[in-house]
This record gives sequence, C-alpha cells and structure tokens, in this order.
Amino acid sequence: MKKHLEARWHDLQDSLWFVPAIMTSTAIVLALLLVRVDQRLLLDRRANVAWLFGGGAEGARGVLAAIAGTMITVTGVVFSITIVALQLASSQFSPRVLRNFTGDRGNQFVLGAFIGTFTFALLVLRSVRSATEDGQLFVPSVSVTAAIILALACMGLLIYYIHHAARSIQASVVIERAARDTFALIDVLFPEAVGRPSGVSATAESLPTALGATVRAVDSGYVQAIGEDVLFDLAERHALVVRLEPRIGEFVLPGAPIATVWPASVGDDCHDAIRGGVVLGSERTSRADVELGIRQLADIALKALSPGINDPTTATICIDRLAEALVRLACRPRPQEARASEDGKSRLVLQGPPWERLVEVAFAQVRHYGAADATVIEHLVVTLGRMTSLVPADRRGPLVREACLALAAARQQSGVAADAERVEAAGAWIRACESGQRPIAEA
Repeated sequence: MKKHLEARWHDLQDSLWFVPAIMTSTAIVLALLLVRVDQRLLLDRRANVAWLFGGGAEGARGVLAAIAGTMITVTGVVFSITIVALQLASSQFSPRVLRNFTGDRGNQFVLGAFIGTFTFALLVLRSVRSATEDGQLFVPSVSVTAAIILALACMGLLIYYIHHAARSIQASVVIERAARDTFALIDVLFPEAVGRPSGVSATAESLPTALGATVRAVDSGYVQAIGEDVLFDLAERHALVVRLEPRIGEFVLPGAPIATVWPASVGDDCHDAIRGGVVLGSERTSRADVELGIRQLADIALKALSPGINDPTTATICIDRLAEALVRLACRPRPQEARASEDGKSRLVLQGPPWERLVEVAFAQVRHYGAADATVIEHLVVTLGRMTSLVPADRRGPLVREACLALAAARQQSGVAADAERVEAAGAWIRACESGQRPIAEA
C-alpha cells in the first residue's frame, strides 16, 4: 500500500494542476482572512497608514477588477506558452521528456500564482460596499493592498516565466535535466537493499530446487515500483522465498507471472499480498527506472538524427551524457539480487537491470540511425573507447561489441573514403582490447 501511495503522490507532483490547486486554495483562505481583518480595523483610521490603499469603494472596485481581468488574461497566455513548449519538446526531443516539463516546479508555481491572484482579487471584490448601497460603507484597504502586491509579484513572475520557458526548450537544458535525473537515480542504487545480503546471487543454486507456485498478474501495466520492504517482511513472516519475475519498467500482461513463491502450498492471501507489492501503471516513470532515464537520452539523440531535425551536434551531446551515466553505473558495486533474513536464508530475489541491456538501450539505435553520419559514428566509437578505460574489465565486453557493430554499420553506409578512414582510425583501440592489452585511451 505504501508503494502505491508513493506512486500516486509522485504522479500528483508531476501534474500541472496539483500545485496551482494548492496555491489557489491558499489564496481563497488568505482573501477570507484579510477581509475579516479589514472588518475589525477602524476604517476611519486607514488613511493614517501610508502604505494602505486609500481610495473609496469605486476605486477599490476598479483596482480589483483590473487585477482580476489582467490575471486571467495573462494566465491564458502562460498556459498557451506551456502547451507550445510541450508540443515542441514532444516533436523535437522525445515524448518521454514531457513528464519533466509538466513536473517543472517553475511552471507549476507561475500558473498557481496567476490563478491564485485572480481568485484572491475576485473574492475581495465581492466584499466592497459603497455608501449608496444597503449597509455600511466598506472598503477592504488591507485586502486591496495585498491584491496590488500580489499583482506586482505576478509581473515579476511573468518576466521569470518568459526566460524560463525560452531556456526550457533549449536542447542543452533538456539533455541536462534528463541526465541529472538519471544520475540522481543511479546514486540511489536501484534496487534498494532489503534485509541483509545473502552473499550469493540469485542463481538456481541459491533457490529451492522444488517446483514453486506462480503468482500471476490480474491487471496489466508497466512495473513502476516494487514494495521491497513489504515483500521481504511477508516472506520472512511466513518463511517464504519470493522471486520477482518482471523488472522495473517491464510491461506485465494480465495472467503473466509476476513472482514465483516457495513453498508452492502458499495460500491465496499471500498471492494477493505479493500482487499488492508490485505497482503497475499506464506508463513508465523515472522514479525507480534507470533504463527509462537512459532511454530518454537515447531518444533525444534519435530525434536529432532524424531527417526532419538533422542535428548531429545534439546527438553527440547525448552520447557524452549516456557515457557519463553508464560509467557512473558501471563503477558502482552490483547490488545483491538475493536478500537474506537474519538466519542467512534467502527470502526475496529482485532482478536488477542487466549491464548488457543498458548498453544496448543507450547505443544500439543511435549506432543504427547514425551510421551514415561519419561525425556521429566517429564520436560514438571514440566515446566507447574512453569508457572502456574507465569501467571495470568485466564490463568492457558490451562496449567493445557496440563499437565493432558501429564500425560495421559505418562501413556499409559510408560512401566517402576519407570518412571511412576517420571512422576506422577512431576504432584503433578495439584491436588493443581484442588482443588483451589495455585500451589505448588508458595507456
């Protein structure tokens, strides 16, 4: 249940309406409180305070009406700019980066400020009373002054938003944001450790040899999160061994296996509890999905290499960021897949993202669609060579393989002898790796 709530909370934080809704609710409460403060003040003494609004009822109405009308107009403009930015990001970069735009705190705060100021001015406007109307003259000086201050603050936010929107659609900023989120997720070390490592990986020898019970999914969706603590406590409490079959980010079909449990005689209640520990959703999220972060950077590179965009420089920047992410990941110790209880018995097995799969996701499609561009392929091969000098020896194999495939693709696509020579020269380090020597970049 906790992981489900965390997933929903994560969705709320990335939505465009949540923060503006909170700020609008705050504006409503603030308007009611300040009007109440005005009602308790001595109205005939308000002129003694220089910074308070000193006009009459008609003046207060005019000011509040102008603020309300301006704010709702500017809100429409801000919303239109946001939609345009989302369309540009989707078409020029990747649909996978849209969540970064909708979850941007700057966009959410500016929208909330404008809508909140409009709501505040509208509520204060309804409390203004003139002497000719039924009842006593009432001009909420404090509230009108607060509305003016909020309007001035919104003008400052409008200037900030124009700058922020212009920068947010720049390729370097989009790539930096996607890379930063990926680096932060790698630093968390997915999956998180649960219990005490058993000292062995999740191989057939570390698991029971008897036939286990298969827990099947009821619904479909992408695996967004796994409640490791809940599943480990369940396994320890009932003396079970639970192996999760899908990885974070994989799509689960209805009826597909999501876990294998030993012993096989476990009851339906445990099956339901295991299903509840796997959070499924309609889309992949970057909260725990390392592969998605790498996929975002690769997709931006693919968009840049498309004939409609034709921006190889952006593709090379993405290659650099992908290399940084993979080197950071390769230099971390591999997390234990098997988690053990205090008695040393394995209780929970989680499958992490394979290194070979991450390298393929990062470079396979970039290598395929960039094969005709000698500059991109040369940069890719050189970058892979630099990576081999920075990662442990047991993780160099997939990098060398990608470099060899990149050279093979370039040989098929290249029609200029000079370009072919450049690419071949960039791959000189591969022969050193194949002969068992240190990479040239390392020597």
